[in-house]
Amino acid sequence: MDLITYTWESARTLVELGGSVVAVQLVISTIGLAMVLYKFLQFMGVSDSRFRATDRAIDRWSAGEREQALATLGASRFALAREIKFGLEHLETSDRELLRDELSRRGMFFLRPYGSLLRALEIVYYLSPVLGLLGTVLGMIDAFRQLAAVAGTEKGSSALANGIWEALVCTAVGLVIAIIFTALHALLQTRLERVSEETSNLLTKVLTAGLGRG
Repeated sequence: MDLITYTWESARTLVELGGSVVAVQLVISTIGLAMVLYKFLQFMGVSDSRFRATDRAIDRWSAGEREQALATLGASRFALAREIKFGLEHLETSDRELLRDELSRRGMFFLRPYGSLLRALEIVYYLSPVLGLLGTVLGMIDAFRQLAAVAGTEKGSSALANGIWEALVCTAVGLVIAIIFTALHALLQTRLERVSEETSNLLTKVLTAGLGRG
């Protein structure tokens, strides 16, 4: 509860210093964090262990244990395992080129959900520093406006200094958000590439299963 209170107070302080632009940045970053959490949970469903288990099932099919391999794939909760099962069941009765196209189509639809929201995360880390710059420019305009109002008095330099550092809060917040989400996006993109490679490997292995037998 103390962490929640501290976070809320910190966010409120930043909004008081940076104004509405910082508020927009914090809202965007909150939405972005929710998307990141969703993506990490989503990628947990395509762990390396599931790919390895599916790979072993293909090896069993190639070794002649076809019924056992198909039963293992059919009982798996891994969505790709069902596509692998489909490919093995039709491997010897379908045209290889047609089967290749169908497996490619199924692989594309399997991967599509895992690539979703990544473009939205790109927008978060592209937009945040731009909003920060906008907030700084608006803050500088306001600072010089206040300076003009107190020009020639002792409050002039103080008003300008306060206005400048408050305006720079927007840029600082934007840069921090951009750095964090750039790193998170890179992690998710790397994981997506890994999943794509494993999917392509398994679908190709289906088409070449049993080539070395007999």
